Amino acid sequence: MLCRNHIDVAEGVRRCARCGTPFCPDCLVELSGRPYCATCKSEQLLDVRSGVDRSQMQYSTVLRRFGAIFLDSLLIVVPMYTIMGIFVFLPASRGEQPNPLMNLIGIPFALFSLVYEGLMLQYKNGQTLGKMALKVRVVRPDGSPISTGQAWGRVVMRTVLGCLWIVDYIPVFFTNEKTSLHDMVAGTRVVDTN
Repeated sequence: MLCRNHIDVAEGVRRCARCGTPFCPDCLVELSGRPYCATCKSEQLLDVRSGVDRSQMQYSTVLRRFGAIFLDSLLIVVPMYTIMGIFVFLPASRGEQPNPLMNLIGIPFALFSLVYEGLMLQYKNGQTLGKMALKVRVVRPDGSPISTGQAWGRVVMRTVLGCLWIVDYIPVFFTNEKTSLHDMVAGTRVVDTN
């Protein structure tokens, strides 16, 4: 990780607590124990003066997070099994062999799932339909909206770590901010909206 302002500096680089951009120690100022870049320092000080405390967020519970994932997965699973029922099980019930290409039916649904979540997080203020239903939102560590890169990075990491689903969520039980591995990589947090 390199400093945004000093591309030759890699030592001691940390991310700004508000924007998530990497900076070296010379470019960061610490306020209340959290590092801020020059731009975000001004915004943070304005928040402090106005009485807004962005550091006190209500992090979402594991049950709410899993509930949102379950609701979103229904959007994928129900149509997928309907199509499988029509093109795989229906011919089999008539004694016919199903088309071997139907084994690949999961690929378009997996891609749809990835694109759906990425677009929803990007354009719907860090929420998918499942997250909206359970009133949770994906935000930056300071509570501000996530960037496009964070939205898509989070989705890609969640997809990559999909085969290690339980491992991905183990840190949720042990971190104060209830972050999963994909949240740590993307620099995001999941908070309650109510």
